Amino acid sequence: MLTATLIVTKMAAKLSRWLGRGGGQALPGLVAERLDPNLASKLAARLPHGVVLVTGTNGKTTTTKLIAAALEAAGERVLTNSTGSNLKRGVTSALIAEADLNGRLDATVGLFEVDEASLRQVAPAVQPKAIVVLNLFRDQLDRYGELDTLASVIGQGIAATKAELFLNADDPLVASLAKYAADANQVTYFGVEQLAEGAGVAQTAMDSDRCPVCRERLMFSRVFYGHIGHYRCPKGHFERPKPAVTISKVISTDLDGSQFEVTAGGKHMQLHFPLAGTYNLYNALAAMVVAQGLGVGDEQIVEVLGRAEAAFGRVERVSLEGRTVYLLLIKNPAGFTQVLETFLMRRGLKVMLAINDLDADGRDVSWLWDVPLEVLAEFGPKIVTAGIRGADMALRLHYAGIESEPSGDFEGAINKLLGMTAKGETVYILPTYTAMLQIRKLLEKRTQMVEVWK
Repeated sequence: MLTATLIVTKMAAKLSRWLGRGGGQALPGLVAERLDPNLASKLAARLPHGVVLVTGTNGKTTTTKLIAAALEAAGERVLTNSTGSNLKRGVTSALIAEADLNGRLDATVGLFEVDEASLRQVAPAVQPKAIVVLNLFRDQLDRYGELDTLASVIGQGIAATKAELFLNADDPLVASLAKYAADANQVTYFGVEQLAEGAGVAQTAMDSDRCPVCRERLMFSRVFYGHIGHYRCPKGHFERPKPAVTISKVISTDLDGSQFEVTAGGKHMQLHFPLAGTYNLYNALAAMVVAQGLGVGDEQIVEVLGRAEAAFGRVERVSLEGRTVYLLLIKNPAGFTQVLETFLMRRGLKVMLAINDLDADGRDVSWLWDVPLEVLAEFGPKIVTAGIRGADMALRLHYAGIESEPSGDFEGAINKLLGMTAKGETVYILPTYTAMLQIRKLLEKRTQMVEVWK
């Protein structure tokens, strides 16, 4: 039965690619669900060092890539869903792609980023040895619902396993997921003690500021971004847990990354992480604590983080017609605000905002009104808007005191952006997910070299 299912699903993947219907990243998993719903369980059980799952609203792809690099540096052969297909069908497809017709896998460990709402299907199926939860923000409310509901869904996935948990102590809702752990001693927290001076200027609304026990509004002594920070319940029912691994000090930060100090188990390590932004500090910290928990040596982790590269569409950079182009994915208020603070609060910038509302983006674009775009007005950026909901973006900018130039299509918007920019200058393109896929293809075609991406 196993061999027959693998033959059919692998043929489905080839057919999908041949017909140009995709890269075979999801169809094999869909077929497998019909033929053998337990296929993912059977294949995952053959990985000698088990499975690790990474979930959360922002940072899944980057953190998964960092953990994979650390595990490979330690000699592991890592099986991962690097294409970002992170529903159960995508995880199953990744397992199918690496298995031979007898179900044998060359990999030693599975590492999968998992859609937040899909964790309750994926976790029971693959029975992970570890689960890391990065953060929980409002994202695609039409699909995920409110955060408390989403946290409960994630909790169901955790409760169906005996996995060790790695949780962001600075996100109150994430920290509260410890109650779902099979063993309280199998929970490890990570967090940030302080950021560089000037961080956190552009703040958006808090998505999760209530005590998960009594619903009283939490008191924050520090806010790093959104609701991420140091907190406690005024009635004493809940407080930020003590992290085992922390960023104790951010020494410097700029567009080339951050220099910071990590404290773990009484040891202090300094490292440079070449991806900019507070949100990427948390991604680096999560990767570090998970890698340590899986037995990777500190020196190997520091080396891997020091040569990190951006994940697909996340702070990627390309040279185009004499200009440097940054591609910065945006998908919710918290992520957009972090990109805004990290990259755009400078004078004279040229920016393209590309907003789609397809299923993968989320149909509801009202979240654009929760991004504090008003802080950009004083810097006088020149902005081009594009995409299915480019007009909505232009209207939001207008009410923020910023006028923009609309464009009917992405190629026209890119041309307009370049036309207002001199050679040697830098431009920034901020797309939602499906817009990013289209724009990335256009940029690769115009550079005629895929390898220029860094």
